Amino acid sequence: MRRRVGNLNLVTGFERPAPDISKIVAAWRTWQAQGEDTLPGRTMADLKIGGAERVLETVIESNAELAAVGEAWNLWERGKVGPMETLAAMADGGFAEIVDALVEE
Repeated sequence: MRRRVGNLNLVTGFERPAPDISKIVAAWRTWQAQGEDTLPGRTMADLKIGGAERVLETVIESNAELAAVGEAWNLWERGKVGPMETLAAMADGGFAEIVDALVEE
């Protein structure tokens, strides 16, 4: 949001960009296909850059059974678990199904 004060344009708020579905799908599918040959930290970074947290927020609002995926993400965000454990928990919690649904849309 921009606001004009005198000769200045001030940014008064920050709006996060929409998730980049193609980046999320590519990161997850690369991880699934290559597993340990792909750095887990790079995969998590790519998911974050793609906006996976926004997708998770939206999906979990209407699908409480996927809350474990969101919890795994949040633990990683807070530095409580490493990327490898997070990816495993996300896989176990159904993140692959979320990615598949994103592709179908």
